[in-house]
Amino acid sequence: MSRYLIINADDFGYNPEETMAIDELYSKGLISSTSLISVAPDAKSAAEIAANKKIPVGIHLTINSDSEADRWQSLSGAKSLSDGKGLYSNQIGLALHLRRKDVAAELEAQYGFVEKSGCQIDHADNHCGTMYGINGRRFYIDAYEFCRKHSLPYRFPKSPDFIERQLGRKVPSPILALHKKIVNEGLKRNIVMLDDLVANPWNMQRIGKIDALLDYYLKAVENCKDGITEIFLHPSYPLENTENQGEWTKRIYEFEILKSGALLEKAEKENIKVISWAQIKEYASK
Repeated sequence: MSRYLIINADDFGYNPEETMAIDELYSKGLISSTSLISVAPDAKSAAEIAANKKIPVGIHLTINSDSEADRWQSLSGAKSLSDGKGLYSNQIGLALHLRRKDVAAELEAQYGFVEKSGCQIDHADNHCGTMYGINGRRFYIDAYEFCRKHSLPYRFPKSPDFIERQLGRKVPSPILALHKKIVNEGLKRNIVMLDDLVANPWNMQRIGKIDALLDYYLKAVENCKDGITEIFLHPSYPLENTENQGEWTKRIYEFEILKSGALLEKAEKENIKVISWAQIKEYASK
């Protein structure tokens, strides 16, 4: 079996800085995929760029806001998704209040936004893991049904190694059992999924300098197993009018890492084929 790698830039449309960074990276062939947040402030601009430049995008299914202070708004207007201020900003709010029929309606509204913008849609994934079962709700079923309806592959790893890397420790058996259940629900619906998924879970205090983050990603490429792995990053230019970038510095670092072409060079050295989501059905294991 061979090794395949998708290099994805998440959060296209998050803000102008991230939109500009992802546009540049894709235009230069330095990433093979991106995911568009339909409810984010710069979504319209990102969708226009993708449509005009024929950049395939994933539907970055989003049922939460990133911050309490600056809430994003639902596209469907479904009542349970919001407390009147906007989409909930924490998993507890989602778990307690969201109705699954409203979640399904929101996913369709987000798809409609991207489709009507003239974008080519090549997969679906999820913002902040809200539809991966971590909040105790079965929103992963809604994600699978959405993907089945629209014939889209879905970003969910069949291997539990992703969870162990994110936790930084051995995965408790109840979580392993839940992961297996979620994978099986996807397989029952013939959803094409990843074999593995990689993202860096560190904050800036742990990262320190860019070299540590670069080393993490280079090792992730080197350690890719047989099958299809996605590595996803959140590249961005620095925020305007902000002297201290804080945790946003990680996104700036990830932009620099992708601009360097180091991950592509490492993949070539390791004889790993970089593919897009549009190609995944061709290479996915049965």
